[in-house]
Amino acid sequence: MSKEKKGNPAFVVGNALGGRTKGSMNRVTKFSREVLTMALAGQEKNIMFALEELAEKNPEAYINAVSKLLNYAIPKLQSTEVNSKSASKIEITLDDTMTVDDLKRRMEEMEADETDYEEVDE
Repeated sequence: MSKEKKGNPAFVVGNALGGRTKGSMNRVTKFSREVLTMALAGQEKNIMFALEELAEKNPEAYINAVSKLLNYAIPKLQSTEVNSKSASKIEITLDDTMTVDDLKRRMEEMEADETDYEEVDE
């Protein structure tokens, strides 16, 4: 019994023989997204109505649903690390008496400090 190599004998490592370009979707993923887009087309009012009804009946489930939908509408932010020349601690205490204007003023004060921010890869 002779041993035969399986696969494409013309394939050489590093030799692009076609296929998908890097980052492109395969046919099934592309088709699935197109079908989902067509199914949801024109459903904006129904989705809004369903979310409003969910908010009235079960606020916790509403917040959960909206937070899951936000992943598709707003890109996720990368973590950042604060590096400062002096060892300082940033602490903001919020209470019921703090207004939005108070919070904005405190944030502007912090931004006025010359603190360096560095992105952290996770």
